[in-house]
Amino acid sequence: MWKASAPSARARAGPRSEPAGRAVCFAHRRSSQRTLPGRSQGNCAQTLHVDRTVWIDLRPVTIAPRRIGLVQSAHRPEAAALTSVAARAARAAGASVWEAPSWDDPSVAARLPETDIVLCFGGDGTLIRGARATAVFGVPIVGVNLGRVGFLAEFSPDEMPSGWDAVLRGDFWIEERVTLHVEHRRNGEHVGSHLAVNDAIIGRGRTNRIVRLHTWVDGQYLTSFAADGLLVATPTGSTGSNLAAGGPILPPDMPALVMVPILPFVSFRNPLIFGTTSQIDVQVVLGPPVSEQEAVLSIDGGYAEPVEDGDRVSFRGNDLPSRFARVRPRNYFHASLVPKLQRGTLLTPLSPDTPSPGGTR
Repeated sequence: MWKASAPSARARAGPRSEPAGRAVCFAHRRSSQRTLPGRSQGNCAQTLHVDRTVWIDLRPVTIAPRRIGLVQSAHRPEAAALTSVAARAARAAGASVWEAPSWDDPSVAARLPETDIVLCFGGDGTLIRGARATAVFGVPIVGVNLGRVGFLAEFSPDEMPSGWDAVLRGDFWIEERVTLHVEHRRNGEHVGSHLAVNDAIIGRGRTNRIVRLHTWVDGQYLTSFAADGLLVATPTGSTGSNLAAGGPILPPDMPALVMVPILPFVSFRNPLIFGTTSQIDVQVVLGPPVSEQEAVLSIDGGYAEPVEDGDRVSFRGNDLPSRFARVRPRNYFHASLVPKLQRGTLLTPLSPDTPSPGGTR
């Protein structure tokens, strides 16, 4: 079907796994170098010498990672022993390894540009922090779940030995997920820009008073909310606060954002879904009196910055996806979603005869 005088070459070595069944046309070129569909720039150059128009089926291509990072959760003491096991396996496979006790370690940011993949130990919160850090460099992350639910992790501790061996062989695929770009402005001046993996919330501060949020979509006025807040989530974040606020669960590969008002009062209360190219603009109105009210902008449930009366915050899909390495089948999401949601409460219930802290009357 086609002829090539040399094997394919990559511009930069790194872990990749691509789906089969795609094709690319090379039309009457003796030698051409093209970016193949489904592959990111700088990691997909393939030089083919052809003498006629051909269609080439793209078979799964995997490259075993050779530069590996291992990042623990500072709050999970069991992570240290698992990290040692993973490091020994990676070095035995011929990979170089660096380790960090948490994502707060200052050496992590310096090492990520020269890293092929990061194995992260912790719960979903730790993985979200890791995905936010690695997205900037296009580095995939794979998680070992040490938390309660583990929507994002790929392995349980018991599954890690076999799953990690598969990753070290290059037997995995990359799941790219939408991230969120958030920009905060005050009096026309830039206050801050943020990348969110999960969600962003404009909400009330310490006082229990609603905030007013005038909202536009793609320049068109939509509505004004009187609510505890307004949440914008990615598909990744749709299983978190969005779900608790009554929003829908989105498939991880859907190019969409979901907007949900939080405890709206005499306001539009339905969740809305937008494409990632849409821009949501929100103007915050506090008070009266303004001095007795506050609001905050929260990113991924962690970082927060104060929002003042009249501030404007915009949300849209980010150009940088978060990248997760997967060894499970591509249709894993819904099969694993329902058991996680049905398996019980996050907190262990107290015994029915547990006395009230205030005593009895």
